Amino acid sequence: MFANSPESFALHPDGAPAGAELGLSDLTRNLHLLGADYRVVVAARSPAAGAPVLRGSVDTQELRPGLVLYRTLVQDLCTMRTSNLLHPGLKLCMLLNGRTELAYGSRHLELGPGAAQGEAVLVSLAEPDRFVREWRRGRSERKVTLTLRPEWLAAAGIHDAAVQRFCRQHLAVAPWRPSARALALADQLTSPPPLAPGLQRLWLESRCLDIVVEALGSVAPQPLVSPVATQGLDARNHRRLRALRDFLDSGAADGLTLSAIGRQVGMSAAHLQRHFPQVAGTSVIDYLRQRRLLRARDALERGEVDVAAAAHLAGYTSAANFATAFRRRFGITPRQARQRVRKPVGRLPCPGAAEQSR
Repeated sequence: MFANSPESFALHPDGAPAGAELGLSDLTRNLHLLGADYRVVVAARSPAAGAPVLRGSVDTQELRPGLVLYRTLVQDLCTMRTSNLLHPGLKLCMLLNGRTELAYGSRHLELGPGAAQGEAVLVSLAEPDRFVREWRRGRSERKVTLTLRPEWLAAAGIHDAAVQRFCRQHLAVAPWRPSARALALADQLTSPPPLAPGLQRLWLESRCLDIVVEALGSVAPQPLVSPVATQGLDARNHRRLRALRDFLDSGAADGLTLSAIGRQVGMSAAHLQRHFPQVAGTSVIDYLRQRRLLRARDALERGEVDVAAAAHLAGYTSAANFATAFRRRFGITPRQARQRVRKPVGRLPCPGAAEQSR
């Protein structure tokens, strides 16, 4: 449910059971209860009146005043467009599975495999503006979005001049590409462990803060690492290592030795071990292991493989060792990940009006 966020609509209002169906009046009422001055537009192209348009789960939590976590695991059941007004702040959007088309004001973005923007984006909203999402029948997305509003940035004591300049540039986009660690942290946010409410909030906030540090580092003029760590690594070698990260992401390095991987960019294994963490936040081997685990989870959640095949995809010869590593990384077992894809959580019925405002 969206009990704390002033920038999105509720799939499940307070008191509604999972699977409850909401009309456009429910959507508008929830926004009104949030106390925001909103104009919500839902433009449906040709869905039948009353037909469901969304299946899945949507959740928003305000972890601290001005720090909002928004998570979606949804499948579009019709083609349409939704739009709503957003308050100023930074928007950090990470797509974990699927594909999505969205726009912040006049800034149109597409996230997903092969998309120019990649799988994540950091956008500055210096003034209120519209968020638009394009729905495509049959398309799925698993996405995490963090909102950093000005009051949170001020309370966090972020006074870096480059970050402040970025915040003042309306619809500016940072050249941020998340590391495997950041993607793994975002993935953990979609399936937190069963903790007491207060502890779980702290657990979620700790993951969010690590992601925020990395994302804001892409705005700063220098990498957020110590001068000692950057000795011996010039701009040319930085480019080499970023190109190597692309190679690792492609899956072509699976099964190669560290020396063979180093030959792809003309670096020794020792050089890789020393410098690769500066661009990826972890070692080459750990980066590969994390990416392969993510691919295995994706395949399980899409129902494409069984647990044994997922273990092979992740590079494990032992299903037991794979299950241990999988649970340590994601907080659930491979079997639970495979079962989750078959369990629709809730549906939002298709609106009967083309436009509605409070």
